[in-house]
Amino acid sequence: MADDSTLRARKRFSEHFLNLYGKSLADFDKEGEEILQKASKKKEPQSPYNLSSFFWLVASAAVFYYTDFAIAIQVDPRINRYWFNIGVVLIGVNVFIGIYFVVVCSWIRKISSDDWEKHFPFAIPFATACFALGSLCLNVGLWPLWKLLTPVILFILFMGFVVFVSLLPSFC
Repeated sequence: MADDSTLRARKRFSEHFLNLYGKSLADFDKEGEEILQKASKKKEPQSPYNLSSFFWLVASAAVFYYTDFAIAIQVDPRINRYWFNIGVVLIGVNVFIGIYFVVVCSWIRKISSDDWEKHFPFAIPFATACFALGSLCLNVGLWPLWKLLTPVILFILFMGFVVFVSLLPSFC
């Protein structure tokens, strides 16, 4: 913790530095305040319908189709079912927590998203841990099938899912 003499020395140094460039500390404070005011102005919310959303949806659909993802995860004997099933359960827990927050807390109980952590302080860290471990388990389980492409395929499918879910409230 800095004492008063250190703070005064820092202020003198900053004033000297700013004077070298022809500005006073008051001018610097005014410029900083203007920058903060511009940054804090609320921007209009952007539409979820944009080029990047379209890209992720198309890429996800293409990967799903060309890898025969649905058929492969059902019948391919190369999949390590132990790790795959653990990953599916963990990702399912993550999705369930997300649905609980959005549907039950936000829509039914009218709890704002800012208050979620006050009501359920461990839910978001738990969901994050479930997602991280689930992703790792899915990668391990599907690795024998697609080798180095496994993380890429799963990431593209994940991004497509996230974009698809982000478009859902627009329809409701």
